[in-house]
Amino acid sequence: MKQATNTIKMIDRVSETIFWSLAIGIALLSAFYMYSIQKSVRNVVTRSNIQADIVALNSKLSETEFQYMNSVGTITLETAQKLGYVSAINKTFVTRERIGQNVAIR
Repeated sequence: MKQATNTIKMIDRVSETIFWSLAIGIALLSAFYMYSIQKSVRNVVTRSNIQADIVALNSKLSETEFQYMNSVGTITLETAQKLGYVSAINKTFVTRERIGQNVAIR
């Protein structure tokens, strides 16, 4: 009888260990699942915010390009001088020696 009682107690301990192991595993998996869902939602919100920023920047870029296209024809030498640009007095041009001209390929 004692042997049967000890066997039952041992089975109870094993089943209790299995139960708590599974309960902890389920809790950990549930926490990981909730973290993954939360991270996914944050990424979606961040992506929509970035897309809104991109739309705003593209709109501003279009306006700036339009202003540039309008101002291209209005810039003259007089306008440049009013803005502080001056003509160069000593004009010096730099040329570069071509290294490959002296090499013969056979």
